[in-house]
Amino acid sequence: MIKKLVFASAAFLAASTAGAQADLLDTIKERGELICGTLDYLPGVGFLNDKGEWSGFDVDFCKAAAAGILGDVNKIKFVSTTGANKFPVLESGEIDLLSRSVTMTTSRETTLGFDFIGPNHLTGQGFMVHAETGVKDATELDGATICVLSGTVTERYLAEWFKAHGISFQPVAAENSDQMFSMYFDNRCDAVTMEPPYLAIRRSRSESPDSHVILENIIAKSFEAPVILEGNPKFREALQWIHWGMVTAEELGITSANVDDMVKTSQDPVVRRFLGVDETIGADMGLPNDFMVSVIKAVGNYGEFYERNLGQGSILKVSRGMNAPYSMGGALTAPGWQ
Repeated sequence: MIKKLVFASAAFLAASTAGAQADLLDTIKERGELICGTLDYLPGVGFLNDKGEWSGFDVDFCKAAAAGILGDVNKIKFVSTTGANKFPVLESGEIDLLSRSVTMTTSRETTLGFDFIGPNHLTGQGFMVHAETGVKDATELDGATICVLSGTVTERYLAEWFKAHGISFQPVAAENSDQMFSMYFDNRCDAVTMEPPYLAIRRSRSESPDSHVILENIIAKSFEAPVILEGNPKFREALQWIHWGMVTAEELGITSANVDDMVKTSQDPVVRRFLGVDETIGADMGLPNDFMVSVIKAVGNYGEFYERNLGQGSILKVSRGMNAPYSMGGALTAPGWQ
C-alpha cells in the first residue's frame, strides 16, 4: 500500500510539473513580442537594408506569426542567424521561431527536439555548373569540386547521391551563401549545389548569367519550413494554422486588398468562420478570433506572400511551380477550416 502511494505521488508530481510548464505561445503573449531568427543578407528571402528594414519570404512568415498571435506585425524582434548557429540559438531559447529556409527532414524532426511548420516552401536540391565545363547531367560531375553550405542537410544529400551513383566529388565548404557563391563565381569549384530557385537568383545577379547552367537533376526533395522547439503544442498549432490560413485565403479569394470588405459583406459560412466573424476557431486556439484578418492585412494570402518576395512581383521572378495551388497544377493545399 505504501509503495502504491509513493508511486501515485510521484506520478502526480510529474504530471503537475509538466502541466505547469508554460507553452511558448503563452510566454510570447505575456512578453508582448515574438523573437524570430532569420537571414539578413539574401534579398527576397531574408534581408536587412541600411535603413534597418527587414524583408523577404522567411521574414514575412515571422511577420505573419506576430500579426496572428499578437495582433500587431510590429511586435517582433529579429535575430540574424547563420547556417552554423541557427539550431543552437533555437535550442538555447534565444529565439522563439526559426524562419530561415530550413530543410524539413525526418531525422531533424524526430531526433533533434524540433517541430517543423508547413512546409511552406516546396523545392529540391540541384546543381549549377560553369557552362565551359560542358556538363549536361549531374552524373558527369565525377571527381568535381562542389561548393556546399557547411552544417546543412545538403552536405549529406550530396554525399549520399554521389555514393549511390558510384562516383566521387570533393566538397568545398562555405559558412554562408554569400561565401559559397563567391567561391563558385571565382572558379574555386566546378559546381555549386542548392535549391534551383536560389541558384536562379544568384545566376541572374552574376556578371554573366549565360556562363552558368542549372542542371535538370534534382537529387533530393528540399521542403523548407519554419522551426520551433518541441514541446509547445499550442505554439505549433497556431503557427501551422497561420500557414494553412494563408493558403486557404488564396483558395477563398481573400486578399490584403479585400479582406476588410469580406469581413463586412461576405455571407459565405466558410469565409465568415475563417475570418472570425462567426464561431470561435481563433479563440479556441488561444488567439484573437479574427487572427487571420491580421495575418492577411500584414502579409497577404499565400499567393501575395510568394509573388511579392520570390515571384513575378519581385526582382527574382521565380516561378511558383509546386508552390502554386493544387487547382492550378501545384502541390499547395490546406485542410478544411471548420
